[in-house]
Amino acid sequence: MVARRPRLPLRRVDLLDLIQRLYETPLSTAIRESDNLFPILQTFHIVGTIALAGAIAIVDLRLLDVIFRREAPAEIAESLLPITWAGFAIMLISGGLLFAAQSARIYENVFLRAKLVLLVMALANVALFHATTYRSIRSWRGDVAPPVTARLFAALSLVLWTGVIVTGRFIAYF
Repeated sequence: MVARRPRLPLRRVDLLDLIQRLYETPLSTAIRESDNLFPILQTFHIVGTIALAGAIAIVDLRLLDVIFRREAPAEIAESLLPITWAGFAIMLISGGLLFAAQSARIYENVFLRAKLVLLVMALANVALFHATTYRSIRSWRGDVAPPVTARLFAALSLVLWTGVIVTGRFIAYF
């Protein structure tokens, strides 16, 4: 007689099963099957992306000493922070709903995976910048180039956010 393994009280749910369940929710189905909801969400996602990436690009270009050279970096960054957060919130909510509506179809899309990796890297870059270099931003005068570390974070930020946008666009085509 072969000994049976005891059943675990909770069954293991793998990621693909979770993705399929998300795809089959009533909200996902409604978005996917609606003539209007999907394009409306796409529009919000684009507007959120423009707000987020535009605000970040302005700060990054200031840190790279390309634009607003006479303005203190702290003034630029602080004035754009509400736009950055609003854009991020809009992008996150609309992107989550768009993903839910197509999750089972795009789960293995290489551009989706690349976008998510780049997004995590971009967010890590922001967090690391704010935890380190940004702490001294008030001491950077408007007539002097920001420190090298700030410029490195800014350059990496521009590359990563551009990558997020470009890979996001390619999701629909592959």
